[in-house]
Amino acid sequence: MANSPSSFPGQFSSIFKKLTFQQKIGIGIAAVVSVIAVVMLINWANKPTYGVLFSNLEPQDASKIVDKLKSAAVPYELGDQGKSILVPKNKVYALRLQLAGEGLPKSSIVGYGIFDKPTFGMTDFTERVDYKRALEGELEKTILQLDEVQGASVRIVIPEKALFRSQQQKTTASVFLKLKQGAHLNAEEINGIQNLVAASIEGLSPDNVTIVDSKGDMLSRKTSGIDALTSSEYDLQTKVENYLANKAQSMLDAVLGPGNAIVRVNADLDFNQVEKTTEQYDPNSVVLSEQTMQQHSAVPADSLSNNSGQTNVVTNYDVGKTVEKLVGSVGSIKKLSVAVLVNGKFTAINKGGVQTIEYTPRSQQEISQLTNIVESAVGYDANRGDQVSLVNIPFENGNQQYMMKQKPGLNVQDYADKFVILAAMIGAIVVFLSIFRKLRKQEAEPLKQVTVSRQPKQALADGERASLNARDREDVVESLQAAEYSEEILRAQKIRETVGEYIQTKPVDAAKLLKVWLTDGGENV
Repeated sequence: MANSPSSFPGQFSSIFKKLTFQQKIGIGIAAVVSVIAVVMLINWANKPTYGVLFSNLEPQDASKIVDKLKSAAVPYELGDQGKSILVPKNKVYALRLQLAGEGLPKSSIVGYGIFDKPTFGMTDFTERVDYKRALEGELEKTILQLDEVQGASVRIVIPEKALFRSQQQKTTASVFLKLKQGAHLNAEEINGIQNLVAASIEGLSPDNVTIVDSKGDMLSRKTSGIDALTSSEYDLQTKVENYLANKAQSMLDAVLGPGNAIVRVNADLDFNQVEKTTEQYDPNSVVLSEQTMQQHSAVPADSLSNNSGQTNVVTNYDVGKTVEKLVGSVGSIKKLSVAVLVNGKFTAINKGGVQTIEYTPRSQQEISQLTNIVESAVGYDANRGDQVSLVNIPFENGNQQYMMKQKPGLNVQDYADKFVILAAMIGAIVVFLSIFRKLRKQEAEPLKQVTVSRQPKQALADGERASLNARDREDVVESLQAAEYSEEILRAQKIRETVGEYIQTKPVDAAKLLKVWLTDGGENV
């Protein structure tokens, strides 16, 4: 049979032979492109996920690690201009332990290990230079332990000892930091780096440690004096304002929705440290001390009188008092000023077939309730003179046009990836269908022109197959296959010819029949 699996290769071969040279080239190119696309897709699906083995490597260490990976036949990739090495994620930790056992990567930062080698014949100047290099390297290693720091460089200037103290120059140090993407150091971490460097070098004060990041911004601050006090006061005030503003903002967002309220807080803090001593006196007399003194006088023996004496009592009185010493806290809130902007309500309405946006301000009751919420969130105290100003005003943020164009619950951005994948799938299906239709078209056109005679088949049925030579036998077989394969096509062609003859011979009856067919929707035909 024509549709049996055994006849499919022969049918495909016969169809392919009837194609033109350009058609064969086009089909070959399409097949090659399809195979390449499938192979790339399989490779992409089977490609392992890579993780960072080591980063921020020196060229010497990176070269040695790559050689080790090549000898172990481990796939790898280089990143960050050769400073990072990536390997399959499931092998990261095992390779780290293996390379660590072999002493890789060797730290390119010079530390106290520079003194492990013999120093015979080294001059005093060389020893001082090596000591400074080792000290700088150890500090760099320590600073690199911070999670936010990607690279660090420390430079120390130790002046020569002067004869007089007044002529002695101060020791200074500079620290260059390269922070990781999106990372930043807070004031406590910066002060920690300053004190770490200062404590590691004799005669170095934290004020003489300068810290700069890769953007050229000065990170170090004064740790003593008026400048340091001003900086710490500003940081504390900023933290208090942000803390109170976030408390009020989170509550308003929960009530009004995100983007419908803006809160700003200005906190006036008291940085004066006051010591207050109070003495309270008790009006009742209190005996402080009492002293008794006795004096005796002697007379001659023949005297008839006895010894005479005198007693003196001294009593000291004091007024009772109570001493109370109070120390005021630094950074207490003296006054709060809170400004709040609240958006109104926008409603989409239809007027005369035109969709517009109508703004509705908040009611006075809502304004009062929102004000109470803000006052409770920031700790409003009328005795301090705190002020809370809440204003209802429409925001100019383009929400009106968004409401007119967007339907509730629809977010195009969320479905962007799905749309792209769906479009790619549809495109692939269209390409394959177009190729398939072209093949079917080329297959059908030659078969329409085939004319088959019933005589070969009848002759074969009568036992005349033996009289045919080899060439005639092949022609008959091909004719039989073409006849069987195109049986349905010939039947359709015969129907069209019959209909055409009927229309030519009886045009009036054909017109009536067509009218009936159009009226009945083609069901009676």
